[in-house]
Amino acid sequence: MLRHEYCRHALATLCAVALGCTTTPPPESGETANAGPPAGAPSASQAASAAAPALDAPVVADTASGTLGFVVSRWYDALPEVEPGHCPDGMNPTEAEYFDVDMAAFQAAAKEMGYGAAQKKFYPPDACQDPTAQSDPGFKTFDGAVVLAGLDLDGVDSQAEADVPCAHDDFAGPNGEAGVDSQHLRLVGCTSGYQPDGQIDRLYQSGNFVKEGFPILMELRGVDDPKNDDDVEFRIFSSAEPVSLDTNGEVLRDLSLPVHEDPRFWSASATGRIEDGVLTTEPVDLRLRFKQQVIDGEFFYRDARVRAELLPDGKLRGILGFYWDADNFYRVNNDHWIGENHSGRIAAQTRGYMCAGIYHAIERVADGHYDPATGKCTSISAQMHFEGTPAFVIEREATASAPEAPVS
Repeated sequence: MLRHEYCRHALATLCAVALGCTTTPPPESGETANAGPPAGAPSASQAASAAAPALDAPVVADTASGTLGFVVSRWYDALPEVEPGHCPDGMNPTEAEYFDVDMAAFQAAAKEMGYGAAQKKFYPPDACQDPTAQSDPGFKTFDGAVVLAGLDLDGVDSQAEADVPCAHDDFAGPNGEAGVDSQHLRLVGCTSGYQPDGQIDRLYQSGNFVKEGFPILMELRGVDDPKNDDDVEFRIFSSAEPVSLDTNGEVLRDLSLPVHEDPRFWSASATGRIEDGVLTTEPVDLRLRFKQQVIDGEFFYRDARVRAELLPDGKLRGILGFYWDADNFYRVNNDHWIGENHSGRIAAQTRGYMCAGIYHAIERVADGHYDPATGKCTSISAQMHFEGTPAFVIEREATASAPEAPVS
């Protein structure tokens, strides 16, 4: 309850004191204005699985160009169902809990002296802004075994006891497949925000990521047969144009959406193949524009690849597996501002962790892109589920020569 009260009152205080606006405290769902689903409602992953009707209409490619385009209409973390006690040492504390902050006194001070000054009085230096400002509070990672739908990103059923750099335990998939990589789940699996029906699940279920942010576009070229084709080209783009919704709040089909004007947010072409209606692609680096309320930045995914089904109703549903650049992961989640006030501490509070804790834990769980100079891995395996609605992807003239995003 403490973290929810902190989030609601801190956001309201920051708006009123720092930005000079008048507002009521936002609902307990944290970063999104939606209150989330009612009790007993399905999680985002359950809702998405049941969303697409089974239609008889076949998938038909543009016969003139062999092109299929999509706009991502659902995007969510795979949060597995877990047993009670899956984190035997409990959930990670927030900063307010860890430092036993008197929230009533903090709120009164924020109104009197300003939000930033109150933070300095009641909290230690802000690790969300400077990750080295605090020592490791003893972050709790998720070390259990659960069934997880995802991709094997390194071709190995990894084991933590293996004598290799950045050794870790993989997950098993729902069909018994071995080697599913997701150190991202290991990292956030014992935070309150990343539980089924937690803050992150509610955020994705609300659809605000799709409706309010920069749309994600996907395009398949060279499609001769949408059921079986051993040579297709696949690209992912950000778009700067918002999606349009129908009366039910769903993304409309057959929208014409241009790719983002900045080629930084166009992936290079990835070779792919379609077998029995399932698309798989080779790895490619990827940058995506991202905006969710106060958080405005970009995702940097390395060696991203797709496994997705071309559905009878024309949609594309599947998984994007990738290695999330570790520095980008930390910055995009924790280092952002509201006006002149750093807001990472509020975001961390709503997700249920301390920035100092997650920063020090990243090095323990990172499993990709080993750097021999430092002896450390620099990226974190992760999986995102998506559904793409048919759309027309409008490319710009420079697309053909767009450079691949640099690795940094």
